[in-house]
Amino acid sequence: MAPITRSTRNNGALIPPRSDLLHQNSRQASWQFVGSDMDSEREVSEEPTSSHEGEEMGYVEGEEDDYDDEASPLGTPEDTEDILHPLREAANRVGREVERFAEVLDQYNPGRVKEKADFGTAMSLLDGYQNITMATLRTLRIRHFREKRRMQTAARGGNIQEGRDLNNSEEMDVEDSLELAGGSAETTIEDLDRWEAEHKTWDLFKMILEARQDQETPVEGRFSYPDQFSPEHEVWAGFLKEEPLAIERHTVLQWLKHSAEEAGEDVNDLIADLQHKSDRGDLGNGWLETKHAIKFQKQQQTWPKPLDSESSVVSSVLVRKNTSEPLITQLDPDAVTRQGRKLETADEFFAQSISRGCYELLRRGSKLDDIRDFCSERTELWRAVGMSGFPGDHQKEEEDIENPIACALWRRMCFALARKGGGDIYERAVYGILSGDVQSVEPVCKTWDDFMFAHYNALLHTHFDRYLQDIYIDDPSFTNSFSTFEAFDAVQFHGSPDGAARKLVENLKVDPRTANETLEPMNMLQGVLIADQFEDFVYQQGLALSKFANANGPSNLIPDTEERPENEEITRYITMDDHDSLRVLVHMLLVYKANGLKFGVHRQLMVDNIIVSYISFLRLAGKEELIPLYASQLSGNRRYATLSRNLIDVINPEQRRTQIQLMKNLGLDVREFVTFQARNLLRDYPDVDDEVDEDYPASHFRMLETDPRSDGTGRRIIADYFSPNPQQIDRIDMLLIRSLEWFLLVDGLWSETFKFGTVIYLRFFKYMRLNAARKLRNKVPAVEIALCKTRKILGQELDFHGLEADGEDEDLTQVLDGTADRKRLLRKHLVTEAKTFRELETLITALDRLEDIGGTAQVLAEQGNDVVKKQLRNQLSEYLTPIVANVSPLLKGWLLSSKDAVPEHELLREAYLPEVVLGYISVLQVGGLSLTRDYLMECMELSTIIADEDSDILALFIKQSRVEELAEAFARASKTLLLADSSVGKKQSSSKGKRLRQKGWTSSIWKVTPE
Repeated sequence: MAPITRSTRNNGALIPPRSDLLHQNSRQASWQFVGSDMDSEREVSEEPTSSHEGEEMGYVEGEEDDYDDEASPLGTPEDTEDILHPLREAANRVGREVERFAEVLDQYNPGRVKEKADFGTAMSLLDGYQNITMATLRTLRIRHFREKRRMQTAARGGNIQEGRDLNNSEEMDVEDSLELAGGSAETTIEDLDRWEAEHKTWDLFKMILEARQDQETPVEGRFSYPDQFSPEHEVWAGFLKEEPLAIERHTVLQWLKHSAEEAGEDVNDLIADLQHKSDRGDLGNGWLETKHAIKFQKQQQTWPKPLDSESSVVSSVLVRKNTSEPLITQLDPDAVTRQGRKLETADEFFAQSISRGCYELLRRGSKLDDIRDFCSERTELWRAVGMSGFPGDHQKEEEDIENPIACALWRRMCFALARKGGGDIYERAVYGILSGDVQSVEPVCKTWDDFMFAHYNALLHTHFDRYLQDIYIDDPSFTNSFSTFEAFDAVQFHGSPDGAARKLVENLKVDPRTANETLEPMNMLQGVLIADQFEDFVYQQGLALSKFANANGPSNLIPDTEERPENEEITRYITMDDHDSLRVLVHMLLVYKANGLKFGVHRQLMVDNIIVSYISFLRLAGKEELIPLYASQLSGNRRYATLSRNLIDVINPEQRRTQIQLMKNLGLDVREFVTFQARNLLRDYPDVDDEVDEDYPASHFRMLETDPRSDGTGRRIIADYFSPNPQQIDRIDMLLIRSLEWFLLVDGLWSETFKFGTVIYLRFFKYMRLNAARKLRNKVPAVEIALCKTRKILGQELDFHGLEADGEDEDLTQVLDGTADRKRLLRKHLVTEAKTFRELETLITALDRLEDIGGTAQVLAEQGNDVVKKQLRNQLSEYLTPIVANVSPLLKGWLLSSKDAVPEHELLREAYLPEVVLGYISVLQVGGLSLTRDYLMECMELSTIIADEDSDILALFIKQSRVEELAEAFARASKTLLLADSSVGKKQSSSKGKRLRQKGWTSSIWKVTPE
């Protein structure tokens, strides 16, 4: 082995050459939770692997596991969670909104605010989320304004002017806004569509919650019914106040109108193509072409009176251009319907443009003044007379119809026009909206929102009419009007009043016109909110996640359950690759929880699957600092199980301390976290002997081999006997070591820390995972544990030398009041609790040092360069200097006096101590040959220690029938000392030699002078 290829060592740990180290650079954004108890800024990494920085060694490990629950094992380190694959892809696209949503949750965290979670807390959360979407959407709308206009124009097949252009200052404002929002300027029109859908969903959520809160608020007194001459708006106010479902239906309808107004295309643009075909520009002057045709025929035929539509002569000459279809003979608004005749083509396009415009204005809930202005500009003011939908839509009270009976009768007239009248589909749709019909409105519906609007408009009309019937039940004129003229009964159409919303949503799911759109996540959530099925939906969503996660085998992330979701199609739920929708669902769930929504134990487990999935996404997105916040929203031990799983790979010390502080701020028990993590790992990776080999695995441990050289040593230490690859550590072992590292960050837990560390050491030694044991010694040495924990326990930082010092720091006051005795007993207890751990640490230190010496000795023996050999001797001297101190603790009572001694301790002694002793003899022999004969004298001292009457080492050799090996090893050492050149002893003046000479040992007695 050439020295140039051998790894250097740092504190006993193998360090690969610098070129082999992985240096991960990541961008970091500085941020701070709003309203948190921590005033210091926290760094959040934007790259998925930011906090999983490379360690000193490049250990090989499998895919990350992401769920830890008492009912679900972690599995093997090679397990790959299929459920995480889409999350990994989504993590690379995560934006600033993830952190902003977390900031809002942290500010109004229901689990941490002093007041009890209530409606006010829920609305504060909701307002925060809504403000985020509004700000983001505003920025995206400005940025993609021109592109959106082009797409809308292309969809209509039109070629109109796109509208105003953004000037340079506005474009600069957009870039600045995006930068301030933490989002990338590289956005697409799809991002705009997605945020518009999300914004609509949050709007609906807020309006629905407020409406349902109003329903739960008791009404003080009873509304005083107006008489038949009371203004309709008073009747409408009573309707919304007294009817439980009225306010909710009205809320949904208002939301549908507002959403259409906010995101809809300009009405003038929508009808521009029809107006262009009417050949009269933006504004019109009635039915010009038809009017001119009638006047022309009257002049040609010299007819002094109105034309008779029944006249065959009129019918033959008054026809449309280029067709034989008869034209209307009079210009009153209902002539087309009454006569069954046509308008000129241009006039027909003009009429369609007005009908389309009126429909769009009604669909958007425009004020009556806006509708009046629209019709007036096109000389069709008569159309605006009856364009008010509900009393609440009026802009001013004086616009109200005084007689509610007249309004009800007018709505029935509109229903007749919608079903039996003439005109185009938009005109019939206009009358359908005014009358509360569905059949006449659906032909013009294009989206899920449009269909929902048609049905909710109808439901509210029917509901209001029924309310009027109850009020005016004794009024014969009202009763006659209702019985004489038909109206669409939407409530009866959908079944029971309470189940109408749910049935409507279910029907839209299977309607071929809306089925695909219903599967879009935001529409899915909107339907759930409207149908008041959120509680059941999140439970079904949790079941779907469980099914999906366990489809190809047991999932380590989400527990399996025998129950299956109602709809087996996974597309009926929010999928894992849609992290934006998952974010919305999670925060919507948290708002509901803040408002007092509770689940049973079983249902809560399934519902928590949603939050756990989002937490896994945060980990993959490099947002580990957000994990404790969301884990705190979980129930019971699931929060600590999730923290354990998702934070186990955070290895940066500073970020670990940040995580612990975050947990404290959130009211989480950090002691429970670290102990739970340890228990889980030990349970999920149980220490079970191999079924084939029932022997103690380490009983086969060997560190010596026959030395092929003829220098008299006989046997030598196997080079790199720890492992052929010193950098190889199983992932399971790394997880155990990391778990112990977390203990250092938590005050107290002295006994728990050393007990857990002892268990880990015993496992590593049992299975001869010496690389892992060395890594544990380097990462969590006993002295560091003591320094970390004694300040909180004793009030000062002490290592074990300080703990074992008896009374050195005690003053007279402490002695007099008994404090000194208590402190002395406490120190003694602390030392006792750590004894086994320290003894096991001593073993790995000795094994590590022996491997160092053995490897260096082999390289020295194979080296021919004198300069290099000198360097290697110096290195060998450095390794041999502490060897006596490393091995001596193993030679007397090692693992025999621990208060928690177990049978495995004896097996461990039998497996390692004989090999350590024989290896120790071998390296002392090497030191005697290469450096100074004092090491050979140390070997003679060792023989007397082992030969002592109460030696527990000799008993091991006797039990294993290896006394002959021991005798041969000492004989070889004695022979080496006898034959060694006396000049070797002059090469180094050793303190060991002085100590041995004081005990009567001297190398001169071994010097043989030939006669």
